[in-house]
Amino acid sequence: MSRYAARAPLSVYMLADHLDGVLAAGEDLIARGHDWRALAENPGDPAEFALRQRRIAEDVRGLELMLVARVLKARTHARSLAEVDDRFRAVGTLFASGTNVLLDAVTECGDARSEDFDSGEDIISYVRSRGLIAPDAASVRSAAELTIDDSFLIAKRIALGPLLDMAAAFLDALDSQYELFVEAEPERGTRITLERDEGDRLSLN
Repeated sequence: MSRYAARAPLSVYMLADHLDGVLAAGEDLIARGHDWRALAENPGDPAEFALRQRRIAEDVRGLELMLVARVLKARTHARSLAEVDDRFRAVGTLFASGTNVLLDAVTECGDARSEDFDSGEDIISYVRSRGLIAPDAASVRSAAELTIDDSFLIAKRIALGPLLDMAAAFLDALDSQYELFVEAEPERGTRITLERDEGDRLSLN
């Protein structure tokens, strides 16, 4: 940890943690999407396929909810940081305005009754609402459509790619000012051994 990080307000650490959580949830969403597509390409036993697909769909929804929660928490800490550090007023406002649409999704995301995946039709409705298939598509026509990428609509409202870009840009801005991710310097007295081509050894204290 750098001397600058030691002087960072608490809101910086909280904000950085939630932004990092947003990025992690996004990466996990994409990875679980790969699993879903792989399953669709090799469904195997129909009964087993239904169970495995439901499990993946529930994981995807869980990760989506986690991402939304992290974004909303990040918004709160971004406002707190803007009050104590004017340098982040503009980027905080940009992040808040860019994610404002998720505020309307809180109640809807909290009620999962319409997306409990009790049947195949419920899953189709879910992937349709997240932009994986066309709004008028009656079913998934190919495994390739079950690809979660930058265009995946989080809570039906905001594309995953731009959301992750905003989070990453904000996290980079925090790091550039507070050096949050500086690696610790090696302890004094550490012995470093260098191997030469001739087989000689050179030791440095």
